[in-house]
Amino acid sequence: MIQVYSLKLVRELNEEERQQALDIITPERKAKALRFRRFEDQTRGIAAGLLEAYALWKSFGLSRDKQNIQKGEQGKPYLPEQRNAYYNLSHAGKWLVCGTGDCPLGIDVEQAEKYQEKLVKRFFHQKETLDILKHTEAERPGIFAEYWTMKESFMKLCGTGFSMPLSSFLTNRENQTVSLLPTMEQGLKQQLRRQGISEETKTCCKRVELEQGYCCMVCTKEPEEIKLEPLSMEQCLAELSGSDYRNPPSKRRI
Repeated sequence: MIQVYSLKLVRELNEEERQQALDIITPERKAKALRFRRFEDQTRGIAAGLLEAYALWKSFGLSRDKQNIQKGEQGKPYLPEQRNAYYNLSHAGKWLVCGTGDCPLGIDVEQAEKYQEKLVKRFFHQKETLDILKHTEAERPGIFAEYWTMKESFMKLCGTGFSMPLSSFLTNRENQTVSLLPTMEQGLKQQLRRQGISEETKTCCKRVELEQGYCCMVCTKEPEEIKLEPLSMEQCLAELSGSDYRNPPSKRRI
């Protein structure tokens, strides 16, 4: 099962909450958040750190001093000291999401309003482009968001980022699967084959409902049940500031 934690930023943090949050998140998250000049970008960075801390604590029982987070070549986070513990983060607009599970996963959230026809025509596969353009102008942003989140969650599952061309694999919006194309570069194919992903396999995407105007997808190698837990900033701060955070849950949530 994949546990998805969602957090919507509905207001700015006051000074007390801001300091409280900075004392909770990892030094790396704190430094990254404070590098932003705009206050709202700092708030989003701090919230990402809180959501990450909450998810790792609730799902894997990892308190602050046990969260040894490393990153792959393309920036995908992983937990080298934890067996069968995987997670992934994403944010767009006011929404932040974090997926956790006992199998590799990728998660992505996007705003439908980010739709650009020229981007689709330039980077998407012809089948995907034709499917988007055959719909009305009013429908296209939502359909684009579906394709985009399927694509990016797949790239995050694989840990390749945008080193994998968007047109080198095909997303099927109807059955929510992703398949490699014969034209994909051989070195990249070999890298994915070591992860159990090939032209003979189809990875699975599942949509997580947040609110109208946003699309969120989770991508896994095999079909998985998805469970959503909406959170508030107040809930994260209250639970992560308590003494229980230093004494993790006795049982994993997943």
